[in-house]
Amino acid sequence: MSQPIKTPKSVIVTLVAGIGLGIIAMGTIQSGFVVHSAFAQDGKKNLRTISGSTTESLAELHNLDSSFANLAEFVSPAVVDIRASSGRAMTPSGQRVAVRQGEGSGFVFRSDGYIITNDHVVDGADKVKVVMKDGREYDGTVLRAEDSDIAVVKIDAKDLPVLAFADSSSLRAGQLCMAVGSPFGMENSVTFGHISAFRDGGQSIASETRDRYYPDLIQTDASINMGNSGGPLVNVDGQVVGVNTAIYSPSGTSAGIGFSIPGNQAKFIANMLIEKGKVVRSRIGLQPDNLKEYEKKDKGIDGGVVVTLVQTPSPASIAGIKQGDIITEIGTTPIHSQLDLRNSMLIYAPGTTVPVQLLRDGKTMNVNVKLEAAPAPVANLPQQQMDGGQPGIPKGFDAPDMKMFKDFQKQFGDQAIPQAPDQQDVPAIKSGQARLGVHVGSTSADLRKEFNVPASVSGAVVIDVQPGSVAEKLGLKTGDVVTQLGAKPVKSAEDLTSAMGNLKWGDSTRIKFSRFGAGSVVQQDLTVTFK
Repeated sequence: MSQPIKTPKSVIVTLVAGIGLGIIAMGTIQSGFVVHSAFAQDGKKNLRTISGSTTESLAELHNLDSSFANLAEFVSPAVVDIRASSGRAMTPSGQRVAVRQGEGSGFVFRSDGYIITNDHVVDGADKVKVVMKDGREYDGTVLRAEDSDIAVVKIDAKDLPVLAFADSSSLRAGQLCMAVGSPFGMENSVTFGHISAFRDGGQSIASETRDRYYPDLIQTDASINMGNSGGPLVNVDGQVVGVNTAIYSPSGTSAGIGFSIPGNQAKFIANMLIEKGKVVRSRIGLQPDNLKEYEKKDKGIDGGVVVTLVQTPSPASIAGIKQGDIITEIGTTPIHSQLDLRNSMLIYAPGTTVPVQLLRDGKTMNVNVKLEAAPAPVANLPQQQMDGGQPGIPKGFDAPDMKMFKDFQKQFGDQAIPQAPDQQDVPAIKSGQARLGVHVGSTSADLRKEFNVPASVSGAVVIDVQPGSVAEKLGLKTGDVVTQLGAKPVKSAEDLTSAMGNLKWGDSTRIKFSRFGAGSVVQQDLTVTFK
């Protein structure tokens, strides 16, 4: 369990009053009062303060400033930099060395060495290193919940500084928050903002290749960039309310729209990983959706989920659950939202028969459902996101317009950067001419229309990515346009084939490619190692 939070005293300063005072102070500046250095009549240079402000109001501003600094000082020691490496690259001298494939963030939530991060930070890593703020480094072992994008990294350490969790379900839009992490590898960076909104399953991110889903997300305007993945989003008491996971941005950097996995969900998954070593999910066989506020009011209930689709056959259909039913309880678990239903599939094991309370035509009824084991995630995603967490594109998700949004989590905190050479050389894994592992076509009119490629862009359009290939590990997707490989510009499919001609297994070079959505573009310039 997480240790109780020790909130710094200065954080208790009334932030709202301080912010209000700040607005008043800024108003005086805009009205003509300025802060500047000037010479007094005696010829000595003095620093003037804001005219019209009282000593008491300035003291409140200083207290507010100190409170934010103390909050950052309190949280930062428990935030870590996570470096994941996989495979080997070749140095100019011909040695094979480890390659750092991913760098992200995490935070300690148990003093005996348990750290929470995103699964996509450690995905595919052969080795994970954890770097504390004070410079200590530890090798970590990883427990993963791939589809939930949560991972736990265990290091051999004791008495570590920890962050406690707040109840993320009690958050309100407009509350202040702080994000901490390592954006672009810049460790222990802090950014302040607000809780902007809450996004349910209808606007979640569905990863096309990693089968991850995000049924609920916290939206924030605290600046988040690549490398912040896995770091904490905290409230003014220094308690974790979310795990920073992805951003939406036309430019690939922070545009003030970031997303965090709710802290309650992250804590739930992390504790299950520690207790059981893996996440075991049951299947009920239905698609839930949250009720709108007016629907709750009309039906006189304070929670529940409406069944929008029932699979046939499935445990739900066998038990007689129908489309339009409102589920309010599964077993002893109250169901207030579709996330509660999905989590109930983690609480009750496959093969368990559980009572399900539901509302149908205004009448409460109970049915017994025998849950079954959820199938393993598959690469070909269905067009509906089903029941207790099967991956897929959620109902109502605008895939063409939000393609970049869906794909960004794979790139978030995942950069191919050469790491320091190992102490000894290692043999090449493969030999001969390298393969990228894609089928490509030139930028024809049909491909431009299908993948939103502007007329001004020419290159090799990715038509298919082979599973397990270098391209897949690099994050290339169908529709991406490769525009350069090494020093050679790529204007067509033939150019890419030619540029690959001199590359051997074990070589490293640079690759540039772009991903286009409706009115947006993500451009990538990465190191690719053929291994």
